[in-house]
Amino acid sequence: MKERRIIAKEFVRDLRLGLDDGALMQKYRVSEVGLGRVLDKLIEADLLTVDELWSRSQLSDTRVTRAFVEAQEAIDEID
Repeated sequence: MKERRIIAKEFVRDLRLGLDDGALMQKYRVSEVGLGRVLDKLIEADLLTVDELWSRSQLSDTRVTRAFVEAQEAIDEID
């Protein structure tokens, strides 16, 4: 299988701009496993830090939590 070329600086910029996993996978045409590999390579190359990934995952978790809270509030309004 032909390996896909990704411009590291562009990928890191998109990640720092807040693109979520789905958007990154779609834009760069990589699977979930491929995304993990890209992130690992960026960390190894010192273009991205583990702290940045951790902060990003915390932000994603916060968005998910907010979505559940908003859904519950909408349900409560119906009752």
